[in-house]
Amino acid sequence: MSRKMKRGLTAAEAAQLPPDQWPSWYRPSKGEGRGSPKHPDFSENNVVSLQSGYRSPRVYSAVSAALVAGIVDDRPDLRKYPEALAAWADAEARAALLRRHLDEIGIIGEDGQPRTSLVNMLRWFEKSATAARDRLGLDPRSEAELSLLRAKAVREGTSTAVDLDALVAQGRAVLDAGPDPVIAALDRVKAEGTRSDLRPHTTPEEDDR
Repeated sequence: MSRKMKRGLTAAEAAQLPPDQWPSWYRPSKGEGRGSPKHPDFSENNVVSLQSGYRSPRVYSAVSAALVAGIVDDRPDLRKYPEALAAWADAEARAALLRRHLDEIGIIGEDGQPRTSLVNMLRWFEKSATAARDRLGLDPRSEAELSLLRAKAVREGTSTAVDLDALVAQGRAVLDAGPDPVIAALDRVKAEGTRSDLRPHTTPEEDDR
């Protein structure tokens, strides 16, 4: 029986996050025979059930890149913090995708019950985005915190290399594709999946509930 963990997430909700965003208390299951079934071989391009995109790296990374491209044009000084920019943009992108999905399907399910899991996940992304936004040089304290965080990451060997120029180039391509990067990213990934030969018995890239 699942129970609420600290920060308002259950283990099932934490499992939907990318590994670098897992809470410190979360431990993934070990696979078959230890609480989770073995998955069949998946088709890389299976996007049949793709709806919101907040769990699809191919979708939210495109929206994230568009956000980075937009902000560095206005704030070129932020280029010296590529890791922080990427973390902020990912959280903002996933929040935007999930918010749009909830606007479409409603926060109340067909069974009359609230979609608690999705709402909690949206709050998690929004909280992460807000924290990252506050660190991105909005005030002198934020810039100092960014410098300390980056120095700590480099010292501990946990810094993730981010090719900011490549990210900006990808983002500008998404922005050029249409006025709404969220819709453009979803449409692009769905089109890629349609063009691919999908094998039978494969699992969709995401299953929105």
